[in-house]
Amino acid sequence: MTATRIVRPATLAALGAAAVWVLAAALLWRTKVPADLRLPSLHARTVFGAHAVAAGTRFDRFFEIDSLLAMLARLLTLVVLARRGPRLARSLGLGPVNAGIVTGVFVLTVVWAVGIPFGVAASWWSRRHGILRQSWASILTSPFPALLRTTVAAVVVLAIVLLLARRLPRMWWVPASLAVVVLAVTVQFVSPYTERLGTHALRSHYLLAQAGQLERREHVAAPVIRVAPVRRETNAANAAASGIGPSRTVFIWDTMLGGRFTPHELRFVLAHELGHHARRHIWKGLAWGGLIGVPILAFVAFVTGRRGGLRNPETVPLALLVVAAAGLAVTPLALTVSRRYEAEADWVALDATHDPAAARGLFKGFVKTNLQNPDPPWWVHVFLEDHPSPLVRVEQAEAWSRLRR
Repeated sequence: MTATRIVRPATLAALGAAAVWVLAAALLWRTKVPADLRLPSLHARTVFGAHAVAAGTRFDRFFEIDSLLAMLARLLTLVVLARRGPRLARSLGLGPVNAGIVTGVFVLTVVWAVGIPFGVAASWWSRRHGILRQSWASILTSPFPALLRTTVAAVVVLAIVLLLARRLPRMWWVPASLAVVVLAVTVQFVSPYTERLGTHALRSHYLLAQAGQLERREHVAAPVIRVAPVRRETNAANAAASGIGPSRTVFIWDTMLGGRFTPHELRFVLAHELGHHARRHIWKGLAWGGLIGVPILAFVAFVTGRRGGLRNPETVPLALLVVAAAGLAVTPLALTVSRRYEAEADWVALDATHDPAAARGLFKGFVKTNLQNPDPPWWVHVFLEDHPSPLVRVEQAEAWSRLRR
């Protein structure tokens, strides 16, 4: 068979895969927010007040710098370990799979340790401004559960990938992608059950009645609504939607209750989180994870293949570096998708409540309570923010009002 005949089917397969990727991305990109929606140009100081803008800007600037430095430190650590890690794999005296797992866990543990000072600095800054209420003993021990979760996940994923790489040296990334997607779906299904531990049912009769009405308006089967008692740990306010199928849950932090937000603002929060479930954002997020993750794994296979592939445990540090660098490269896309879905949840909530005043009050409350910067710089918006800025969210509520007049 000539080289031309070999290349042509491969080229056609690549073009077909690219076409499927573009089609799937286009379908997932669509939201209920009108594509031609024009947001009014509002000024943050006029909407939120000069004091709130100054306080939020000053508070968030520390986290922005801290996040960038932490990201850079972890990446540089991976670069060093990609060069030094092979020596560890060779010195272990284990089989290829076990050596690769031990090497990978070691690399991830070092990267975790490098990030601890930046996390402690962020906690210090939050404590200084009255947002975080945890004791220093709790702050210093809190990273260890994350290390345990990372280690367990790393062992499972590395075992799957390395075993597949020994059987399918060039194409291991195809079944590995399917396995990772299955694991991600499993985590999304199971995690809400563990997150419910220590929470309690919503006790407000008004909000329970409103939740029932909103569920009917948004055509979403009733998820579990739980209140998370975080008041002893933080002064910040938040809510979240998680889970798929029967595990679908809406969590409301108890810091949102007790009069800090009006009943109408709390109703809008419920409508927003129910909107995530109604529009299947968690399922869509999993789909985006597959669309982004599969090419990354293919790229890992290409890069490591030049050094013997993942059959060789010495390439595991390089593989982790490639995953981190590729993840950093696609971060703007991932955050853009997240912001689109958050904007859609706001839009769904506006359609369900017909209460843009409550939306504006809620976003102003978040800025005041959480010391948010209502209008961060563009680079923060692109590289760090998974939600639209509070100012953009207010502008969207105003645009919705103008369309409904």
